[in-house]
Amino acid sequence: MNSALRLSIIITSSALIFNFIFSILLYFSNNNKNSILKKTIEFFITIPIFLPPSVIGYILIIFLGRNSFVGQFFNKAFNFKFLFTVQGAIIAAIIVSLPIIYQTIKVSFDSIDKAYIETALCLGVSKFNMLRHIYLPLSYSKILSGFILGIGRAFGEFGATILIAGNIPGKTQTLPLALYSAIESGDYLLANKILLILLTFSGLFLGVYIFFSKKES
Repeated sequence: MNSALRLSIIITSSALIFNFIFSILLYFSNNNKNSILKKTIEFFITIPIFLPPSVIGYILIIFLGRNSFVGQFFNKAFNFKFLFTVQGAIIAAIIVSLPIIYQTIKVSFDSIDKAYIETALCLGVSKFNMLRHIYLPLSYSKILSGFILGIGRAFGEFGATILIAGNIPGKTQTLPLALYSAIESGDYLLANKILLILLTFSGLFLGVYIFFSKKES
């Protein structure tokens, strides 16, 4: 159970860091919001919201499996595998939580008064300094609220993870997978302990979300 908790935290943290950086880069990548390329990327980022987790897992197997082009390339070039590894679990967590993180950042940044942005542009302020001194300070509570939802989604991921990463204790088994294994094996004492941990984390996530949502309003 301890290893499952540790893995859940590592996977969720890794997904959160990647999604934050990727979302920021994508938002600032093209000043033309109607760019076809950007709209296409946003479409593929958002579509996992409407897909069952098992479908996402199967798609990841198709594109990252040992017989896929990407899977073979990474295996031969870097001896790097996605199937039945923690890397695969991280990819699954990234895919399911990225829509929430990116849309939160996009909506938060778009809601900032354009007068601040135009003034900064006239003064020649770089995008990085605009991010530090305008975008993040003026929208941090909204972003944190969205991040909590993304964290909750990644932390509780099950369907996509079990398909691409498997359910290997000490290697790819997260808390939701450990709960599944405990129930399947009839170890209800362990299942109840894991359930309590998951409920505790869920309560914490919800409490933080409500806190920042109130600050936002």
